[in-house]
Parts: sequence; C-alpha cells; structure tokens
Amino acid sequence: MEGLKPKIEELLYKPGPLANLLTKAEKKTGLDRMLLCGLGVTFITFWLCLGYGAELVCGVIGFLYPAYESVKALHEAGREIEKRWLTYWVVFAFFHVLEFFSDHLVWWVPLYWLVKTIFLVWCMAPINKNGSAVMYQLVIQPLYAKYHANIDTAMDKAVNKAGGLLEKAKEKVKEAADNQKSGLLDMAVEKVKDATSDLNLKTD
Repeated sequence: MEGLKPKIEELLYKPGPLANLLTKAEKKTGLDRMLLCGLGVTFITFWLCLGYGAELVCGVIGFLYPAYESVKALHEAGREIEKRWLTYWVVFAFFHVLEFFSDHLVWWVPLYWLVKTIFLVWCMAPINKNGSAVMYQLVIQPLYAKYHANIDTAMDKAVNKAGGLLEKAKEKVKEAADNQKSGLLDMAVEKVKDATSDLNLKTD
C-alpha cells in the first residue's frame, strides 16, 4: 500500500484537468487533495453499493479518464503509452462482450457494479501489472494465438461476401436508374407527340 501512495500522489499532482479541479477544491475547502479524493472514493463506493444509478457511475468511471488519456497519448506520448491504453480498450471491449452474454450476472453477483468499478480502476491503474496487462496476458493473448487464423479466415470471407453484395446492389441501382430514365424519355416523347397532334388538329 505504501508503494501505491506515491503513484496516487503523482497522479493527483500531475498537470491536467484533474489537478486543476483538485487545486480549486483545496482552496475552497482547505482540505488536502488526498483527503478530498478519499472522501470522494468513499461517497462513490456507497453510491455503487446502493445501486441507484450505479451502472451509469460505473460506465463514466470506466470511460472518461481512459478516453482522455487515450486522446492525449495519440497527440503527445510514445508507443509504450499508446500500447498501454490500447490494451485497456481491448480488455474493456472483451469484458463488455462477456457481460452482454451473461446479463444475469448483475442480479446474482453481490455489489456487482462496485466490483466492476474496482476491476476497471485496476485495469487503468498506472502500474506495470495492472488489470489490463494481466487480463491480456492470461486470457486474451492465448485466445488470440489459438483462434486468430480462423478469425482472419472468417473475416476475409465476410469481407468478400459483403463486397459481392455491394456490387450486386450497385448493379441493381444502376439498372433501376436506367429503366427510370428510359421510362421518362418515352413519356416525354409521348407528350411531344400528343402536343403535336393537338396542334395539327387546331390548324386543320
């Protein structure tokens, strides 16, 4: 725990929107930012335990900070930090797919949203063996190594099939447009003929 405290302090004092917000909060309350964060974590924990709006709170925590850091990494950081956040999003998406197919977890796992939030915070933690790295190495990487050839083959087939369907749709649209043009032209010719006939009758 003592090794984690300096990392938390570094994160809280790191220049950025969070540090600016905490600086303002310190000035208004007179409390240290570590204490303020502790109070905030306690409040969020109770909120997640009560369950009212817990899904929204969990989603915001799991998305907001990682999204900001990911955008910043694309503009400022090097390959290592980009890899870290890309790993987070792979794990995040993998977890959501599992969650989609096991929706009943929400109802029978006690304090589900609190557990999920702690898991996501562990995944985004600024440490070497965070949740993203562990989950990727133990679960996702072995699955990828085992099935990536089959997945690539299926994806290629799907792309080729989609390309064929698009070509057929394009031909059908072109054919319909040509038929419509032909029909409009025939109609125009008929109108001209009718107008000419009426004119000849009037002249006679």
